[in-house]
Amino acid sequence: MRTPVLKYVFLIAATVAVLPAMAQNNRKSRAAETLYDDAVKATRAKQYPEAIRLSRQALDLQPDFVDQQLLLGRLYQLTNQHDSARKYIRQVLTTAPRYRDAYLYAINIELAQQQYEEAECYADMALGYFNGDREFMLKKLGVMDEARKFYQGSNYANTLLDRYDADTVVQKAVTGHFLLAGAYFRKNNYNNLARSNYEKALMTDPSNQEARQALTGMDIRDNNYNAALERIEAELASHPNSYDLQMTKLEMLRAMHRYPEAISHLENIVKRFPGDNKARSQQVPLRMEAAAYYTNTDPYALYQGILEKNPGNAEALQKLIGLSMSRGAYREALNWINLGLKNHPDDLRLLGLKADMLESDRKYTEAAILAEKLLQRQPGNATERERLGRLYLASGREYLAQQQYPEALQQFENALRVTPGDTTAPDLLSNTYLLQKKPAQAVAVLDRALQQHPDNARFLLKKANILADMGQYDQATAILESLLQRYPVNGQYTALLQDIHLSAGRILLQNEEYEQAKKQFQAVLALQPGQPEALQYLVNAESAMQQPDSALSWLDQALARDPHNRDLLFKKAGILSTRQQYAAAGAILDSLRQRYPFTIKYRNAYTDNLLAAGTAAQRNQQPDSALQTFRQVLAINRKDSAALLYTINLYNGKGAYDSALAYAGQGLRYYPNNPAFLEKRVVTLENKKDFSAASLAADSLLRYNNTTAHSDYADYLRSKTLKNQFGLFFLRSSYDYGTSRWYNIATAEYRRFIKRGSYAARLNYGGRAAEGTGIMGEAELYYTHSRRTYSYALASYANSDVFPTARLAYSIFHTFGKSFEGELGGRYLKTDSANIYSGVVSVANRFDDFYVNFRAYFISDQPNFYTSFNLTTRYYMNRDQDYLSLIAGLGTSPDDRSRLVQFPQLSGLLTRSVGAGYQKTIRYRTTLGLYGTWINQKISPTVFQNQYDIFVTVQRKF
Repeated sequence: MRTPVLKYVFLIAATVAVLPAMAQNNRKSRAAETLYDDAVKATRAKQYPEAIRLSRQALDLQPDFVDQQLLLGRLYQLTNQHDSARKYIRQVLTTAPRYRDAYLYAINIELAQQQYEEAECYADMALGYFNGDREFMLKKLGVMDEARKFYQGSNYANTLLDRYDADTVVQKAVTGHFLLAGAYFRKNNYNNLARSNYEKALMTDPSNQEARQALTGMDIRDNNYNAALERIEAELASHPNSYDLQMTKLEMLRAMHRYPEAISHLENIVKRFPGDNKARSQQVPLRMEAAAYYTNTDPYALYQGILEKNPGNAEALQKLIGLSMSRGAYREALNWINLGLKNHPDDLRLLGLKADMLESDRKYTEAAILAEKLLQRQPGNATERERLGRLYLASGREYLAQQQYPEALQQFENALRVTPGDTTAPDLLSNTYLLQKKPAQAVAVLDRALQQHPDNARFLLKKANILADMGQYDQATAILESLLQRYPVNGQYTALLQDIHLSAGRILLQNEEYEQAKKQFQAVLALQPGQPEALQYLVNAESAMQQPDSALSWLDQALARDPHNRDLLFKKAGILSTRQQYAAAGAILDSLRQRYPFTIKYRNAYTDNLLAAGTAAQRNQQPDSALQTFRQVLAINRKDSAALLYTINLYNGKGAYDSALAYAGQGLRYYPNNPAFLEKRVVTLENKKDFSAASLAADSLLRYNNTTAHSDYADYLRSKTLKNQFGLFFLRSSYDYGTSRWYNIATAEYRRFIKRGSYAARLNYGGRAAEGTGIMGEAELYYTHSRRTYSYALASYANSDVFPTARLAYSIFHTFGKSFEGELGGRYLKTDSANIYSGVVSVANRFDDFYVNFRAYFISDQPNFYTSFNLTTRYYMNRDQDYLSLIAGLGTSPDDRSRLVQFPQLSGLLTRSVGAGYQKTIRYRTTLGLYGTWINQKISPTVFQNQYDIFVTVQRKF
C-alpha cells in the first residue's frame, strides 16, 4: 500500500517544483521580449550602445532568443565590432540554419574584414537552403568581384543571366561585374581580357557609356582609329548633340589625315554650337594643317585647276565630284553637281548623283522629289523605283522622329504606292497610326498588307497584338492559334497567346465576369500547365464567386509545383480562414511567421486569424475556448487592442470583473486615455456594482471623449452613487355622483437605496368633503434576491375613515427566458366594514422601446369573489429616462389608491378605466410625472357614474 502513496506524493512534489519554474520562465520570456522591443526602437534611433545594453540584458534572461541574437550581431556589425558580431551570427545559424537575414549579415561581416573565402562559404551555405535565390546569387557574385575572382565570376554571372534573363537588377549587377573586370584587366595591361569584358558589358547593356568609352580609349591607344571612329559614330547616332563626342570625332579625323571630312565636321560643330570659341579657334589651324599635308600632292586641287581653265570638262567635273565624296565633303560634291547641272540640266547621271548627295545629307524629302522625276523619265527602271521607295521611307521616318504624323503618313503612303510589294511601308504606316492612338486605322493598313502578303507572320502577329490592345481578344486569339498551327514550336507565339488570355481574363475579372474569366485562365493552363499567374487569377475568381473549395483546389495545384511559395500559402490561409477553418489557416500562418519573423504582414495575419477563431468561439457560446485563443494573441502581441477588448467582454460575461478590470488596465497602459478601454473600465465597474469608482471613471472618459451618450452615461452612474431620494405626490380625484365630489391625497416620501434594492417611508395626508381629513403611514421595500428574482412588500396604517385602516402587499418577481417577467403575490385590505384578501399574478415583457404588463387580481370579499384586470403599456424615450404610458383596466384593483377607501362598495361593480401619463427624468436625478385617468362604473343597466383622477409626482435623488 505504501508504494502507490509514495508515487503520488512524488508526482505532486514534482509538479509543485516545476510549476514555479515554468511561471518564472514565462515571466523571463515576457521580460526578454520587452527588452527586445526597446532594443529595436533604440536601433532605429541609432542609439547603438543603448541597444547593445538592452540586447545583452534580454539574452541574460533568455539565452536562446534567436531574434535577439541576430539583432545583437547586427548591432556589433554597425559598431565595427566584427568579432563579436560574427559570434552571435554564428549562434543564430547554428540554432536556426534557415534564418535568411543571418546569412546576409554573415556575408557582410566577412566582406568588411576582407575574408572573401569565408564570405563565399556563407553564400554557398545560404544557396544550399535557398536554392536559386536571386539575392544570395547576387551576393556571391559580389564576393567573387571583391576577391578579384573575375574568371569564376564571369561564369557565375552567365548562370545568373540564364536564370533571370529579364530581371533588370540582375542585368545591372552583371554589367557592373563585367565593367569591374574590364577595368581591372585594363589597369594590369591584360588588354584582350579587358576588351572581352567590356564587350560582354555592352552585350548585357548596349547603351552603357562607360564600356563604350573604355573600348574607344583602348582603340585610340592601339592606333586603331577606324574602330574608334566607328564607335564614336555609333554613339553619335544615339547622342547627336553631344559636344564631347563631336570634338572626339574631329580629333580622330585629324589623326587619320582625313582633312576634308574634318573640315566639314568642324563646320557642323560651329553651326551646332555657335558660341563655342574652342571650335571656332580651330578653323584656320585645321585648314593650315590640311594645306600643308596636301601641298603639291592633292589631285583635288589639280582637277580644280583644270575645271577653272576648261569649265565644260566632264571628266574633271566627275573626278572632283568623286574626290569630294571620297573625302566626305558632300556639300562640295553637291556644289560641283549643281555646277554641272547648270550646263547639262537633263543629265540623268548628275541628277542621280544629286539625289545621292541629298540622301547622304539626310535631305530625304528633296531627294525623293528629284527621284520622282528620274522615275518619271525612266518608268521601267527597277533601281530608280527601289530608290524612290527607300527615300520616301527615310523621309517618313524623319517626319516621324519630329512627330509630324500627317507628313509621315503621306510619305509612307507614297512609298507603298511606288513599291506596293514592300513590307516596310505597311509596318511604318501602322506604327504611325498607333503613335496617334488610332489602332483601327493601323489594323486597316495591316489588312491591306495581308492582301498582298497573306502568309506574312510578322503582320499577323502585329495585328494580333493590336487587336488584343483594343480588347478584341477573340480575334487576336484566333490569329495566334492559326500561327501556332503553322509554327507549333514557336515560343513567342505561345507566350503572346498566353498574355492575351491573361489580359482578357484580368479585364473580365475586373468587370466581375467570373465564368468568362475562368475560361481565359484555363486556356493559359492548357498552353502551359501550372502557369503560376493563371492559377492565382483562378483562385481570385473562385474566391469572388464564393467557391472556396474550387479556389483551394487551384491553390493546391499551384503549391504542388511551388510548395514554398509564401504568397500562395498566404492566400490559402486567407481562404481557409474565411471558411472558418481557423486551425488549418493558423498552422500555415504560424509557419510563415516563423520562417519570416521580420515580415509584419504574416504576424498580423496570424493574430487576425486567432481573433476570428476567438470571436467564432464566442458566438458559439464557448467562452473558455475564446479566452484561450485571445490569450494566444496577447502572447504574440500583448498590445493587441482587439484581443484585449474581447477578453474584457468575456470576463464581464462570466462575472469575473476583477480579471476584466486587470485587462482594461493593461489596455490603458498601452493606449493611455483610449476611449474604448476607458469605457470598458467604466462598464466593468458598473457590473461590479462599484458605482463610485464607475462614476469617477466615467468622468475621466468624458474628459477625452465628451459625447452625448457618454455624458448621459456619466449622469446615470453618478445617480447610482446617490443613496437618498425625496418625493412629493399629489392625487386629485373628482366624481360626478354622490355628496362628496372630490378626494385629495398629498404624499411625502423618503427612499433609501441599498445594495440589494431600496426601502421607503411615506406619509399620506388625505381629505374628502364628507369624511374630513386623515393621515396614513406607509412602509415599502424592494429587495433583490438574485440577478433574476426580487420582491416587493408594502405595509400601511391609517387612523381615519379617509384611508383604509390597514393595507398589506407582497409580490415576488422572476425573469424567465426571452425577458419575460412573472409575478405572484397577495394583497390584504382592512376597512371599517370589511377584510378583503386578493391574489395577484402578472406577466410582462420588453419589446425594443415598448413595455407591456398584464396583471390579474383575484379578490375575496366574503361571501363574494371578484376579479380585476390591468393592462399597462409604456413607450420609452431618451435612453429610457422618459416614457409615455397608457393604462386600461377592468374591475377595481386593490392597488388603486384613489378607490381604496370605497373598495367594498365598488368591488362588485362593472368598472372600466383608461389612463395616460408622461414621466420625465432629468439627468437621472429629478423625476417629474403627470398622469390622468377616467373611470366609469356601471351602477345599473341604465345608470353609470364617472371618476376623474389627476396624479402629479416630483422626486429628487441626493
